[in-house]
Amino acid sequence: MYFSDCFQIEYKADFDWFDPILENDTLLFVDPFLVFADTDTEWQQAYGEIMDYFQSAFRLLASSKLNPRHQYFKRTLSLMEFPEPREFRLGFASTSAEGSGSGPGLAKKVVEAMSEAIRRGIEDIEHFEELGILVSGINKDRISDITCNLLKPRLIRYTQVICHTFDVPMEVRKIRHSQYDEIRSRWMDAEHLVPIDPETAKPILLVPKRFLRELPTLSSDNWGEFLDTSLRDDLNIKISQGMRKDEIIALARTHPDAVRRWVQYMQDRGSSAYDVDSDPMLHVNWQRLAREAVSVSPIEEPPQISNAEDLLSFVHTAIDHFRDWVEKKGGWRVFWRDLKEFKSVPESNMQLLFLGVLEHYCSQAGVRLDREVETGRGPVDFTFTSAGDVRVLLEMKKLTHGEFWHGLRTQTPIYMASQGVRHAVFLAVRDSISKPMRERWIKLSVEAAAASENNSCTIRVARVDIMPKDSASKS
Repeated sequence: MYFSDCFQIEYKADFDWFDPILENDTLLFVDPFLVFADTDTEWQQAYGEIMDYFQSAFRLLASSKLNPRHQYFKRTLSLMEFPEPREFRLGFASTSAEGSGSGPGLAKKVVEAMSEAIRRGIEDIEHFEELGILVSGINKDRISDITCNLLKPRLIRYTQVICHTFDVPMEVRKIRHSQYDEIRSRWMDAEHLVPIDPETAKPILLVPKRFLRELPTLSSDNWGEFLDTSLRDDLNIKISQGMRKDEIIALARTHPDAVRRWVQYMQDRGSSAYDVDSDPMLHVNWQRLAREAVSVSPIEEPPQISNAEDLLSFVHTAIDHFRDWVEKKGGWRVFWRDLKEFKSVPESNMQLLFLGVLEHYCSQAGVRLDREVETGRGPVDFTFTSAGDVRVLLEMKKLTHGEFWHGLRTQTPIYMASQGVRHAVFLAVRDSISKPMRERWIKLSVEAAAASENNSCTIRVARVDIMPKDSASKS
């Protein structure tokens, strides 16, 4: 359910705010560089406050002479602790929007990076994301976490304005890390009037969608590209796309002047937000598309399920209806982020859309659906459970997946054995018609039969073809 669904708002693309999915984190991140580059003076001021926070921390750390026992060193560590801002429903996708947190371990790494900069004569930074180039562990999720934490007072006010505009009810809730105590130089938990998820009774906070990206503008990926295109000759080093993160970090620490040139280069080049509404990577709209798929290809009469064969038959029926929407009702289009280059969306996002469809069908049939269940030997994509604890596993893989055959021949039987399950479905998503992939598509049933015989189980094959289809007039 989206925020707009929950509070009966007719969502429109011209809304300034991001409409989060309440049950799951969306794989997008708040990029502080976009806040920095925003034309709104209020957000420019907000970014200035973020940098003032880090500059003060740098001065405090420098005053400690980098002595871990010094009170200023310890205070800097506490200032660099940022809890997971669960209220925004953003970040690495998981089975819930709970998140994993950013605690003392990360704070130690941030202070380590600041210390390294100070040792090299740098006592301030132009963008705090530079720290992610100086230390391992400060990834896109953590950069977003830090940004949301430091902007939280403003984003609370931003959310309240939206709620007043759309008559969204609010309640008083304690929000972690939401008020900065200037006197004590520390973040405090405080109570605020905010919208509440009626299912979980947990607070919801909103962000401007123009601040969201898949990757921060200033990231180790962009730093690596800049090295490759601009500094190879200057630094007299061999640079390749396969550079490890620790190698990138070592170069940044050795050449802080190059990092500054990279920052200036990125400022001059500018950046752009992820297009949330067209959603080319299928991060956001999968729930809406799942509803569409179910509405145009419904299961009219939910089956009665009493044994494994009934459950297996239901799983195939659900896949058949999904296939009907994809192959005959034009659903294949949403699986491509670039049709000219034949670049499909990530497999994990295909699975999210499939999940949305399955959840509806399973609810009708009284079947429990679990995603990414840990088997002890790795996570299986989907597990169906019905009366009497009857279960069927489902693995879903793109045809071009590098471990496609390993998934069918080895992974699926291992997952089945770990869970004591006798029946599984291996769902292949056709995203290429090259000669090797045509051969792979044809061999599927034979390979599944062999895997079943070798492991004394039943693995059945299902197929969904997302390759572009001709219009009816051209067929």
